[in-house]
Amino acid sequence: MENTGAASGGPPAHDRDGHQQPEIDELRRQLRQAAFTADIGRALTRGDSLADLLQRCAMAIVAHLDAAFARVWTLRAGADVLVLQASAGLYTHLDGPHGRIPVGALKIGRIAATRQPHLTNDVLTDPYISDHAWAAREGMAAFAGYPLQVDDRLVGVMALFARHPLSPDTLATLSSVADMVAFGIDRARLDEAARR
Repeated sequence: MENTGAASGGPPAHDRDGHQQPEIDELRRQLRQAAFTADIGRALTRGDSLADLLQRCAMAIVAHLDAAFARVWTLRAGADVLVLQASAGLYTHLDGPHGRIPVGALKIGRIAATRQPHLTNDVLTDPYISDHAWAAREGMAAFAGYPLQVDDRLVGVMALFARHPLSPDTLATLSSVADMVAFGIDRARLDEAARR
């Protein structure tokens, strides 16, 4: 007779097929998402400036989503240009060729133009990755990006690259914090305008 663990007071036993594993995996996913959401919430309340709070958000993306690096761009007021505000992980510089991206250009600009999230696990053949040689050299395998909107108004894009395939849950996890980050951008801009 199989011991279910109930009579002994221990945890329920798993059968050979691991039928309990999906529930455990789902619980782990929910706990990771809750921890990520909490870190993003803290980042948005502790930042002294827009750049500071977005840097903390990028660091949380790297830590919780196992990204090689993460970045956050904001839409420049009165222009169709995304400006890099935060970069964490492998790259932390804000200047360079991706410091300013026109809406519609490259992968980040396309996310801004379409306002649709994007995930790929094949960056080496993705036509919107601008430097395939860089991706191969750095071992990049995957990309995920998410538009940041307040109501129907675009305020930015957050994105990450990883050296391993990303699950569809990655977009769901980014989605879970996108509104928080977008409202954080809006609030920080209002605060900065009020201080001026």
